[in-house]
Amino acid sequence: LATVLYNKISHQFPVCSIIDDLSKMYRHDSPVSAQKQILLQTLGEEQLQTWNLYSTSNLIRSRLQHVKAFIILDNVDQVEQLEKLVVSREWLGAGSRIIIISRDEHILEEYGVDVIYKVPLLNKTNSLQLFSQKAFKLDHIISDYEKLAFSILSYAN
Repeated sequence: LATVLYNKISHQFPVCSIIDDLSKMYRHDSPVSAQKQILLQTLGEEQLQTWNLYSTSNLIRSRLQHVKAFIILDNVDQVEQLEKLVVSREWLGAGSRIIIISRDEHILEEYGVDVIYKVPLLNKTNSLQLFSQKAFKLDHIISDYEKLAFSILSYAN
């Protein structure tokens, strides 16, 4: 979902960043790593000499405050991840957007997200096609695996 959305509208913004799995990044690294990734993707800043949340947050704020930016934060599973990231739309230029993707609506509400959009579930045909594309790299299911695929999809829903 995040990648499709990013590919669809990122061309409307001069600078963009996508963090594919914020939850995983926090488990293995730190909020500073996420901040550095935002700076790298938006401004090409590779050699950052910042090592704490405060200095990296200030750097994001000073460098992006007049820039229309598009940031996607995917797979957020704790509100603390957003709070520690310390990136606010008010810190970015006019027209900027931050999209937060989470399975838990409560996280978005607690963080104070302006608009919450619930993505509708795929119908049976579309979910089977998506599963086939990801599992088998085909647009259709191999008949030998059809029953198994339907079992997996019904479990996933």
